[in-house]
Amino acid sequence: MKLRWFIVCRRPFRLRALAREWMSVIVLHLGDSIAYGERASRPTRAYPQVAARALAAEVRAPVETRVVAQPGWTSADLAASVEADKQALASADVAAVLVGGDDLVQAAVTAPSEGHLHRQLRAAYQRYAGDLAFIAASCRWHGVPLVLCTLYNPFPHSPLAASAIRGLNGVVTRVGARLGAFIAPVDAWFAGREPLLIAGYRTGRLDDVLAGGRAPVHPNDLGHQVIGLGLAAYISPLAAMRHRLGSTGVWHSRR
Repeated sequence: MKLRWFIVCRRPFRLRALAREWMSVIVLHLGDSIAYGERASRPTRAYPQVAARALAAEVRAPVETRVVAQPGWTSADLAASVEADKQALASADVAAVLVGGDDLVQAAVTAPSEGHLHRQLRAAYQRYAGDLAFIAASCRWHGVPLVLCTLYNPFPHSPLAASAIRGLNGVVTRVGARLGAFIAPVDAWFAGREPLLIAGYRTGRLDDVLAGGRAPVHPNDLGHQVIGLGLAAYISPLAAMRHRLGSTGVWHSRR
């Protein structure tokens, strides 16, 4: 099951250079529970919609936001969704991906010991790299510029969590560099600000997951705002470039 939010943000034209009619800028957000909007107080405060409003104000054009995400999705689930619905990607002007937390969770829960965990993580990184590469290659095939997001660490005081997320972010950086995707450093945006940006933040240690209640791993409204505004700064020039080039993609022609 895929969730799609279709939101059009409109702002008046203010620049003569952009006085000619724009088609809507279509932004496709792909991911897991964070892209889905978990722990945002309402859908309009989830980061895809925050980005849409900021982008509409910047480019002075209608922005249509489409979200394909589900809580619990791994990178493999997301890649399968992209494969199953090629039209969603083909119609987008820009795509952004934030996924990977559940890849790490699955590696952790299936490891019977710490020694096994390191092997599980290495295998998870390899699968994650393949899934991201598939998504990036699909974007490139359709001429859709792609922004890959790194992951923030909800447990900054846990060396194990820091190491695992650092490894996953290394994969994001390498895949992005190899396939020409842009990297949005979400981890840097959150670093040192986790208590302010993560819903239900407690001690910043993995023990918080065992303390009962909802695991403190998702952004609160302010965290979603930080991601949305940060992403808008990456998406805006890509959308403007596509406008200048017409239907010609940033990487190659979509025709």
